[in-house]
Amino acid sequence: MDSREVYRKFAQYYDTFVGGFSEDLPMYLSICDKHDAILEVGCGTGRVLSALLGAGHHVIGVDISSDMLTVAEGKLHSYLESGKLKLLNHDLRLSPVRGDFNCVLVSYFTFNYLLDGEEQSAFLSNILALMQHGGVLVMDLMYPASMSNPAEDNRWKELTYEVAGSQLKLRQSKTMIRDIEKRIQIFAQNGHSEEITTYRRYVSKQEAFDLLTSVGFGDVKVTDGYDQSSFHAAGVSEPSTSSFVVMATKV
Repeated sequence: MDSREVYRKFAQYYDTFVGGFSEDLPMYLSICDKHDAILEVGCGTGRVLSALLGAGHHVIGVDISSDMLTVAEGKLHSYLESGKLKLLNHDLRLSPVRGDFNCVLVSYFTFNYLLDGEEQSAFLSNILALMQHGGVLVMDLMYPASMSNPAEDNRWKELTYEVAGSQLKLRQSKTMIRDIEKRIQIFAQNGHSEEITTYRRYVSKQEAFDLLTSVGFGDVKVTDGYDQSSFHAAGVSEPSTSSFVVMATKV
């Protein structure tokens, strides 16, 4: 299924499923505090944008899903009207956007949805092209649960959310096929169900370093989780046991 069709279906559930996640926000706020030309790639329905705007930043958000952006527009319309926010429906695998940014965020595992090396390199090259020299790129990369605990592979889990006075039930399973995670999610509410399958590619710290340096980034650093005090030089193979963040500079 085309990725836009996946996110057309997912947009109605995304805020319920992901909207309450906030562990990454202090890191983004701290990093962006030092920059004034900020772009978020994979902005979705505006979770990170909302935090940045609330802190007084002017931001541009990019997403390939017009349906996700429609939700973001509804939540953040006052910032759009004031000119503090601009939203773009664009695929950075294909070309850069216009701009001259000194901070680019690729948030919440967006990069992991790129499944082959060619599109990963094209995506990073296009980001490099829209950045100022000395600007920083920050990417949040996933660590599949079944890699640390094989018992999680192909295991179904059930979650229940309260939404607008009714229950939204979610059944999901994740299966690793080499370095690709296949995730099946079945959302059910008010007698209607929707099955959504997505694929995400695990990228190790070493692979992230190699990809970034191959397109021209430098000063590549990593940290486990969202611990901004522990960024350290990447390039030496090291194990991962959790999601991690990689930061690189346009030199």
